[in-house]
Amino acid sequence: MVTVMHSLAVFESGPPGPSHSASAARKTRSGAQFSPYELDSVKINGQDFGVIRTSISLDSLLREAMIAADERAAAFESQSEEDEWVDEEDVDSKPPSPLSSAPPSPASSTHSSPLSSPPSSPTPTRAASPSPAVESAGSSLQSVGIEKQRRKKAAADRRRVRRQQGAAAGPYARGLSKRSVQAYREQSPHRIQVDAARLTTPTGSAWIGRRSSPARRVITLPELDELDCELVEWNGKDPKLIVDREGRVIAILLGQPDDPDWSTVIKEACKALASARRAAVRLGVWRPGPAHRRGRHFQVGGGASLGGGQRRPGNLRQTRPMRRLFLKLLRNSYIRRIAGFQSAGLALYAPKLYRYYRDVLKGLFQHHPDLVHLFTNSIFPAATFNCGPDAISFDHCDFLNLVHGLCPVTSGGKFNHKLGGHIYLKQLRLVIEFPSGASVAIPSGCVDHGNTPIQPGETRHSITQYAAGGLFRWAAYGYQSAKALAETEEGRAAKAAFDGEPGARWEWAMGLFSKVDELGADRASVFGESSHG
Repeated sequence: MVTVMHSLAVFESGPPGPSHSASAARKTRSGAQFSPYELDSVKINGQDFGVIRTSISLDSLLREAMIAADERAAAFESQSEEDEWVDEEDVDSKPPSPLSSAPPSPASSTHSSPLSSPPSSPTPTRAASPSPAVESAGSSLQSVGIEKQRRKKAAADRRRVRRQQGAAAGPYARGLSKRSVQAYREQSPHRIQVDAARLTTPTGSAWIGRRSSPARRVITLPELDELDCELVEWNGKDPKLIVDREGRVIAILLGQPDDPDWSTVIKEACKALASARRAAVRLGVWRPGPAHRRGRHFQVGGGASLGGGQRRPGNLRQTRPMRRLFLKLLRNSYIRRIAGFQSAGLALYAPKLYRYYRDVLKGLFQHHPDLVHLFTNSIFPAATFNCGPDAISFDHCDFLNLVHGLCPVTSGGKFNHKLGGHIYLKQLRLVIEFPSGASVAIPSGCVDHGNTPIQPGETRHSITQYAAGGLFRWAAYGYQSAKALAETEEGRAAKAAFDGEPGARWEWAMGLFSKVDELGADRASVFGESSHG
């Protein structure tokens, strides 16, 4: 009788255990293991299987392969990308000379290079004359095609004019059209038994949150289940509102815009983020492995901020190579579209909070003309690009952000959102599926949050915008610090009148969150009756 042995390969993260005694590993005379592989046999349901056991870690092999792939791609792109990285002095450079951008002349275009093949001479054949009916059908189809192209070009021209007008007006002149309100019909709200007013005890006068101790680790789905977090299944496309016990919209699952090209937008944005990561490795400003306070992935950010040692509002300082990477990402048209959608989502579902951002930040940027806008189509003053390859955030709270603000996040990459990449909100007891291409807006300044790990071999990127609470405090105190305001008796009186009793401003801030049944009225009061859906 012949016994058929089926082969299996088992990868293990540790050395072979006692159960492997059926086949001892071969060793050299010095005692070293001859091979990391061991041949063994097991019986499953009465059938013999040949098993190859090994102590090689599959996770480390996959990570090394991803790093090697990045290095090969960086070497391939290094020559073509070298001329693309420019400093901020070169952003507004002069247009090219007409001579350098002129199309080739007809005479020059007819000459082929020595390596090109000469054009083949057409074989003289006698073509049959088309019938009148065929000629008529051909001319009709040609007219339809020309008319379609004309309409497409006219629509593109109108969009270009709107973009130019919006760029000239800046982010503070943007409204909310009735069409936008009607285009996004959200799912039934997800209600939780949490009162947003009790989420945190803000420091001072409700500008920033309580300083948290970063965990510097990823929390898994089983751990969140032990914390009694509710799983929210979400397709990542249709908007869904997270509503607290009092009916306030305290977190927004924005979904995706009603745009058939959105998958292309996400794909191209992720390509730009991955390219920036490879350039960072090539420029020597980042290497895979070491963790920072948000994760192990490469990230680059900037914008206007105040806090963390800054004495006045300013543009976040960066090293020269990081500034070059950041500026190139800012100029990417796909990333700009994502930033605009994030800002529009805040206007749509938190109109009163959006108006507060708009009014305060408009005055701040006018008072400090040295501050730089990142995007002409977004209200947010700062952004962070998480460039992967596995952009999974550690458990943390962005306590320096405006404590009652909302922070938009857009996810991208290739991963199974059912198994990993979830975003969780600890104090809300929620863990939410977060598919690639989707956007959310969360209260990052007062709620601990992060991502669950993705599977080995998968990739994830994200784009985040935010506003520091110190900017709003600076503007409220007459464009000066609280310390400077308190130096005079008149200033101390003004500060006390503005802050009110302890907890008064936090209660006022809760009024900036719209209630579901008042969204239409809030939109009309902020943007006019034309925006009422």
